[in-house]
Amino acid sequence: MTNVLLTKKYKGRAAGSILKDLADGEATALETIGVGQKLKDEQPAPKKAGKGSDAE
Repeated sequence: MTNVLLTKKYKGRAAGSILKDLADGEATALETIGVGQKLKDEQPAPKKAGKGSDAE
């Protein structure tokens, strides 16, 4: 699933809004017709170490 940032108004949504969890084909189509830009997937933040010898 892909998030798309709208660069132009599309189907009643303002430019600058984000469409979340679109199928890759739909995201590519929006990019192709020039109304959106795929956003890179955010990597989850690394978890802090739990109890262990290195834990503070």
